[in-house]
Formats: sequence, C-alpha cells, structure tokens
Amino acid sequence: MMVTVREMFDFAIETDGLNLAHRIYWALSENLVQLEDDSEKLDAIHYDESAIYSMVERNVLSIGRIKLFVIQTSNEKWYSFILAENSLDAYRLYADLFREKPRKVTRSDRLMIPTMDIADTGQQTNLYEYRKNVVQFPAYVGHAEANTKVLYRMGVSA
Repeated sequence: MMVTVREMFDFAIETDGLNLAHRIYWALSENLVQLEDDSEKLDAIHYDESAIYSMVERNVLSIGRIKLFVIQTSNEKWYSFILAENSLDAYRLYADLFREKPRKVTRSDRLMIPTMDIADTGQQTNLYEYRKNVVQFPAYVGHAEANTKVLYRMGVSA
C-alpha cells in the first residue's frame, strides 16, 4: 500500500514532527514532489539543509507551539494534564482552576502518543487528536492517576 506525500506531511504535522514536516514542505515548495506522489520519492531528493534549517528555526509551519504539561498535584498519586504554549501558562491555569499551587510542572510530549480513555465521554483517543478539538489554550485536559491511561475532569466542566 502506497503512503502519499500528503499522508506523510499530515502525519508529521499532527505529531509535531518539526524537521520532517519542514523537509517535506521544502520539497513541495521546490516542486520536487507533489502531494499525491508516493512518499518514497522523498528519499531520492537532495535537500538544501541550510534552507530547511532556516525554516525550522523560524518554524514556518508553526508546528509544536502547544505542548503537554503534566502537573503533580497535592495528592502524589494524581497528575493534571494541561495543553499550553509554556510551563508558566500551565502553572497559572492549574492554580486558577484548582486554587492550589502545583507541586511540579513537567513537559511530557511523549504522553501525547498513547491512547487515553476520557472517562466523561467514554472516548478513546491520543492527545494529538484531542488537541485538534481544543479551541483555546491553555486548556485543562483532565487528571490521571499515576501509571494509568484514564483521564477524569476533576470539578471542571467541559
């Protein structure tokens, strides 16, 4: 089964694949591939690494601005998940919503990938998919008990 350049590009953007997305974008902008081409064509291209590096540094595609932050709560077994541009925004939102000082704020993008169960809706999704439906950031996603993959909205309406 052929994977198209479009599918590869969409995947890179959805998963915050900054370098890959910009490499594909550069190849498209130079007309070296088309969106409907087989993605294997990307392997044969001689890339202008300095141009791509510059694009990545400027983040031309605005990828990865929103990150996942996990906050250790006053109950050491529970963690709050917040999508935000930076840790300060995540800290402030948590403090405003729950009227307590976060114990520890950690950037945890690796937790965007596993499928999570959203307890309130019964939905199963990864947080990349969940993020697509969020309109405003920072955004509270939910709480999870340590080493589990079930998110609960604690005292906050959707």
